[in-house]
Amino acid sequence: MKRWSGVLLSLVLGAALAAGSFLNSAGFRALEPEARQAIVLAVKSREVGPRLARYPGWTAGAEQIEDRIWHVWFERKEEWLGEAYVDLATKTVRDIYLPVEPTEAELARALPLLHKAALADPEVRALVEVPAEWDEEIVYDKWEEAWFVYYWRGDDAVGVRLERQDGRYRVLEVFDPFELDAAQQRRHDQDRAIQIAYAAEAVGRALEPYDDWTTYAQPLGGGHWTVDFATGDMTVLSVLVDLPGGQVLAVEAP
Repeated sequence: MKRWSGVLLSLVLGAALAAGSFLNSAGFRALEPEARQAIVLAVKSREVGPRLARYPGWTAGAEQIEDRIWHVWFERKEEWLGEAYVDLATKTVRDIYLPVEPTEAELARALPLLHKAALADPEVRALVEVPAEWDEEIVYDKWEEAWFVYYWRGDDAVGVRLERQDGRYRVLEVFDPFELDAAQQRRHDQDRAIQIAYAAEAVGRALEPYDDWTTYAQPLGGGHWTVDFATGDMTVLSVLVDLPGGQVLAVEAP
C-alpha cells in the first residue's frame, strides 16, 4: 500500500479537520469519549486519512466490540465507505477496508502498465493472438481492490484479473467473462448486503440491546436486498439495501 509523506499526511488531516468537517460537528461531539478517540486514531492513520480525503462530507460511527477494541465505520449520505478496527490500549489501527477509485493521474499511469502486463501473460497471448483485432477495456473494482482487463471480439471475450505487487502488475487469473458462477455471485452479494446494513448507524443503535442476533438476507431484484436481523424466532430489524449504490434505503422494526 502506498505510503504518504508526513507533509502530505498533515495537509490531508488539516483538510479533514477544517471547519464543517465531521470531527468539528455536533454529531461527533455527542459521541462518548472513547468512541471519539477511536475515530480520531483511525482518521489520523496513514492509510485512512488520505483515502477519506477523497470523500468530502464523510461521517463516522464507532462501536465497542470487546474490551478496548472499537469497530469504526465511515459513511457519506448513507453510502457505506469502509471500516477499521482500533485498539485503544495500544493506539493501533488494523483491518482497514476503505476502497477508493483511482484518480485521473493514477489511471493515466496505470493503464499502459496494465495493458502491457496483461498481454505479456502467456495464456492471454494464446487467447488474444492478434490484439489489434480485439477491443480492450480496463476497469478497476474498488470493492475487490483489483484491476480487470477485458478483451472483446464479436461473441468472444477474455477477462484478466491483475493486482499490483512490489510496484509491478501481475496476472492473477484469466477467465471467461460470460461464465458466471451464480452461487458464488449470490454469496458475494449477500455478504455485501449484510455488511452495508450492519454498518448503518441506525442499525448499530437498534442492535445494542441484543447480543445473540443473526442475519438473513434475500434479493428483491433491481440490486435491492432485504436484510433481517433476528434473535431466536423474533425479527428485530429489517433493512432495505441498495447494493449497487452501497447504501441503506430503509430501516424498519417489525
